[in-house]
Amino acid sequence: MGEVPGEYCPGGYSVNAREAVKLAGIGQRIIAGGSHMGGVIVVADARRIRDVLVPVYEALELAWEPATAGAVQDEVDGSTPDPWTAVRDALLAEYGREYELVEAELDPETIALAHQLAAEHRQG
Repeated sequence: MGEVPGEYCPGGYSVNAREAVKLAGIGQRIIAGGSHMGGVIVVADARRIRDVLVPVYEALELAWEPATAGAVQDEVDGSTPDPWTAVRDALLAEYGREYELVEAELDPETIALAHQLAAEHRQG
């Protein structure tokens, strides 16, 4: 845990590897009447994060070192063919230590909306 010097969206709750690359970030905001906490984990293809953030940080005239943007897949030894499943399983195991996890299904309307909106988030 902890900020990597030169990372994007710097914060004390960043998850890093080797104190050199940011793999995940946790953000929180508290205002009168509400709070929000969210996180982002970069599982694979750190290049895509860098490709997006380079022009953003340049336009905002913010200092940032692109080499600090990493991905979990870059940090494993290659014996994990599916990093997505490995990350999911690790998160579920960790949450399961503290909370009772109950499997549930999304309703058909939510699934339909997700399919409708997915096209907006795919690279063409």
